[in-house]
Amino acid sequence: MRFHQINSGTEQVLSTAPFVRLAAGAALVGCDIVDNVTIDKHSCVSKSELGRYFGLGCFSYVTNAKIGRYCTFGARVSVGAFSHPTNWLSIHEFQYRDCSQIYGDTVLGGGVNIAPPNAPTLIGNDVWIGDNASVRTGVTIGTGAIIGMGAVVVADVPPYAIVGGNPARVIRYRFDDAVIAELLALQWWQLDLADMKGIDFSNVAGAIAELRQRLGARQQPGAAAP
Repeated sequence: MRFHQINSGTEQVLSTAPFVRLAAGAALVGCDIVDNVTIDKHSCVSKSELGRYFGLGCFSYVTNAKIGRYCTFGARVSVGAFSHPTNWLSIHEFQYRDCSQIYGDTVLGGGVNIAPPNAPTLIGNDVWIGDNASVRTGVTIGTGAIIGMGAVVVADVPPYAIVGGNPARVIRYRFDDAVIAELLALQWWQLDLADMKGIDFSNVAGAIAELRQRLGARQQPGAAAP
């Protein structure tokens, strides 16, 4: 469903059906969501699709992104910010939009906006983005990836990679190739939190076995779809 709410107060706002928690100064602007979203203080998400169980830390900005389930971003994170064209005469926005309400003067009138569109940022499931990281618009971040604190991501990130630095580079992978392939095939993130109670997630092999069993049970004839 399309969700639009701005919390201009000093206390958090809780909505149900869908469950959305907006801390003081937080905003969801023109986003498509399913349920279970939490946005911390003075952060904004706009024009994005958010999977279930999405969490965003303080003072962060996310726009023009498609984000999977079970993703958590830290504080002061920037994802998908508009990339100014570099092959026009100037880097300034006056060239392609009506700026009368911004600067009190304009070249283009009538609310015109001819800015070249940016590609959406695509983020898989179970992705963690650390504090102070920036992700360039149009980048794809694979499922299970971790973006380290302060990283500047300007290229695609493979599934289950841990990246860091400026520009961000792969440091290592969270698991070996066999486990990564198994997790990607399993797609455990299709399950909701209520479906995963009692699993010991610190034991990766045991958790995979239990998740496989529960997902298999749900795929039996007559079982509810995940």
